[in-house]
Amino acid sequence: MDVLKGFRHQVSLSVADGTSFHEELGDTLRQRLRAIYAAGFFIGIAVFLFYSVVPFQGEQTDHVFTPHIDEIYNLYPISLGLALAIVLFRRWNTRQLQVIDFIVLTFVLLLTLFVAAVFDLDEVPTFGISLALFIHAAIVPVPVGLQAGLAVTGALGYPIAMGAAYFGLPEIRAFWDANGGIGEFRKMVLEGTFYLTILAVVSVLITKALYNMRQQLHQARRLGSYLIEEELGEGGMGQLYVAQHALMCRPTAVKVIHPEKSGSDEAVTRFEREVRLSAALTHPNTITIYDFGHTPDNTFYYAMEYLDGLDLQVLVERFGPMEPGRVIYVLEQVCGSLAEAHSQGVIHRDIKPSNIFLTKRGGLYDFAKVLDFGLAKEIGLEDAGTVTKSGVILGTPHYFAPESIEGADKIDGRADIYNVGGVAYWMLTGQPPFVRPSAMEVILDHVRATASKPSEIAEVSIPTELDEIVMKCLAKDPGDRFQSPEELQDALTSVPVECWTQSKAREWWELHAPFTSPTTKEADLSQGVS
Repeated sequence: MDVLKGFRHQVSLSVADGTSFHEELGDTLRQRLRAIYAAGFFIGIAVFLFYSVVPFQGEQTDHVFTPHIDEIYNLYPISLGLALAIVLFRRWNTRQLQVIDFIVLTFVLLLTLFVAAVFDLDEVPTFGISLALFIHAAIVPVPVGLQAGLAVTGALGYPIAMGAAYFGLPEIRAFWDANGGIGEFRKMVLEGTFYLTILAVVSVLITKALYNMRQQLHQARRLGSYLIEEELGEGGMGQLYVAQHALMCRPTAVKVIHPEKSGSDEAVTRFEREVRLSAALTHPNTITIYDFGHTPDNTFYYAMEYLDGLDLQVLVERFGPMEPGRVIYVLEQVCGSLAEAHSQGVIHRDIKPSNIFLTKRGGLYDFAKVLDFGLAKEIGLEDAGTVTKSGVILGTPHYFAPESIEGADKIDGRADIYNVGGVAYWMLTGQPPFVRPSAMEVILDHVRATASKPSEIAEVSIPTELDEIVMKCLAKDPGDRFQSPEELQDALTSVPVECWTQSKAREWWELHAPFTSPTTKEADLSQGVS
């Protein structure tokens, strides 16, 4: 399928070169090492204080190291405290952190093996070695090769340490001669090496599984150059996420086509067309598209500006109908967006309250953004294939134009005018033009019934001129409506009403819905989805 020639570009996962994943790994590694070193240091101090009060009662063989047993055991908190200081007081890169981690844990393992070889003569240091390797494998995000190196140190270091102690210290050799001789010593070393080797292999397998899982999770949270942070909502075509651009660190909204629809040529074509039509529009009141692409597993997505605020659906539901001056202020912006779209031969076909978003831009409050060109159509062009079939009703029942019942080929720019009338009705009254128990009844009302004037049901006073404008937009015959967004905009400008100013808009937002950060958890305070 050849679509979007000259526009679409392949965007592969940026984790392919390892850079972004490497950086994320470094941040996690830094946090985990600080936590582990701090915990180990304070545990070591606690043990030291305990044995300062309760002297160690175990039997020891007298040799050159026996008088220094306390100093040797104190090397645990000393080494971990030094390591903690190293990672706290300088920001090392990922590779340097891995080297520090390897050196510190190697020292701890060798110290444990040394203690076992010269002090705990008849015990295999299974607990100490496995504790160090398993905690490291489960918590510290390192490549498999580094964990394998530590595993080899723990497993093969044991027979080396035991052999060095046996042949290097006569007192230890005498201990073994008195407790079964070389045969018993050899048996213990072989068994200990076998057990530690099994533990070492398991720790490597744990590291491999977790490291791969971290990589897969990182890739799953990444689309092209965008790092997914959280889901904002879900609509008919796809899911919307808030993301950060990997290089520019700019909050971005990323829309992803539903996986179950990605295999459908119809869905993909419609998805790509939405991007192409939206990206061609540059009016400030139209949502800005930044990027488009698909991952190697054919997950289609596009990135657009992140909007912080409320859509008209949520705003009216939460705070009630809007005053006429504010309605006119918002609708004039919507008309500006549609005027540019119509001038380029594009009709929206799904203007509704949830597709008009109020935000703050450049210090301006109540800045309107028209969203979601998923049903947009180029005037004069037949819809290709099955994307929009004649006879299929497109749009939202409460806001679609009567001519939509006759099929997509009957719709022109005046359908958007009808939709704007429905949005105005909602803003002024808090309800759509027709309210019925079923969607089919609403559709029939759009075709044959006349809605009550907004002033007849609104709780606020509505100028007669605005009343007439809304009803003209909702005319059944497209020829009886305003013929263009510019004509509607001129009519709105002439309505005698108290102007909605930036001062009023700012006061309203500061009182009712302060703007939040891009990581807000409230879906209704973030970009709408349809």
